[in-house]
Amino acid sequence: MIDTVNPIVRSSLFFTPVSYEALDKIIKSLPKEDQALAYRISMLTNNLCHKLVNDEICFKDIFAS
Repeated sequence: MIDTVNPIVRSSLFFTPVSYEALDKIIKSLPKEDQALAYRISMLTNNLCHKLVNDEICFKDIFAS
């Protein structure tokens, strides 16, 4: 089995919400005019994290063969 290391570096400057619902609650606590931008950035970040993990999985699969 290949060792798996999380390719996403965690920032110690911010805490990690426990769920999407918790993240949604944080965004909804922002001023109304900032919420759309916060949702956009959070979804862009989510998609980037998905891509990084997927790329790492594919890279490991290629070299595991």
